[in-house]
This record gives sequence, structure tokens and C-alpha cells, in this order.
Amino acid sequence: MNKALFLDRDGVLNVDKGYVHKWADIEWIPEVFEMIKMANERGYKVIVLTNQSGIDKGMYTHEDVHLLHKKMQAYLEEKKLRVDEWLYCAEMDSDFRKPRPGMLLAAQKKHDVNLALSFMVGDKASDVFDTDGTFVRPQTFLVKGNYDLKEAHGLLDVKIFDSHQEILNELKSRL
Repeated sequence: MNKALFLDRDGVLNVDKGYVHKWADIEWIPEVFEMIKMANERGYKVIVLTNQSGIDKGMYTHEDVHLLHKKMQAYLEEKKLRVDEWLYCAEMDSDFRKPRPGMLLAAQKKHDVNLALSFMVGDKASDVFDTDGTFVRPQTFLVKGNYDLKEAHGLLDVKIFDSHQEILNELKSRL
């Protein structure tokens, strides 16, 4: 089985400016490059899991998200970094919308991932996947920022950090 580094998009890969869907709005978070590089070098799959409710709200389209992810992928490839898959959920009531585990479990199955040996990096309490006891969610690292994380406090498999650099330092000792 493979190990994976799951990454939220807005707030982890790029600055969350609210409903980011255009290349011109991408402002990369510098630490993510080293996170991806380290995961690549240590044999982890890198999988982006992102909610994109702006589609369901009519603010942008599926094609906008596909195009943006294609450009983000090309940019990372220019830096010799690999993201194995980009998954997103547009629908508000879908089982694939985080914190529901549909996206995570689809990625786990497709890439043969051992979730107990994997990590999730996010910036919202919704990046902590719901579990009904039928699977072990990945160790989750959340960065403080724009969102209230009180729902995630006290969960045994969740650690909250003040910065992306702190998460990077933790991953260096864990991946």
C-alpha cells in the first residue's frame, strides 16, 4: 500500500482569497513547494482534495476549476514537483464534500493508500474527515488562519499549527 500527503487547496497550496478560480488569483504559499518535494522524494502520493462550492453557487464552472488545476499542475511540474491527482467537490450536499469522506475514500481506493500512514494538511475544521469507525482518517495538520478551528481542538489525530512553516517542520520528522 502507498502512503499519501493529502492537501487542501485554498489556504494550503495558495492564499485563500475566497472562491479562487482564476490563474491570476493564485498566490502560492511558499512552504508547499518543500512539502510536495519532500513527499515526492519519500515515496508519498500527493493528492489535492478541495471543496469548490463556487460552482454550485454559479460563481464559476467545472471547466474553470479544471483549467486552473491544469495550470497549477504545469507550474508545479516546471519546479519538478508531482501532484498525483486533483479532486474537488462542487455540490454542497454530496458525500464527496469535506468533511464527508467520499473524496478521501475514492483517492484511497484509486491509489491504494494506507490512511493510517498518511497525512492531511488543511486550514478548516472541515478538512478533518468524518469517520464512522469503518476507516482510520489520516493524521491531520491544520494551520491557523481565516477559519475557526474550535471543532478540531482536542481530537487525537489532529494537530493545529500557527504557520505553514511549523507544519513543514513537523512533516520533516514524520514523512
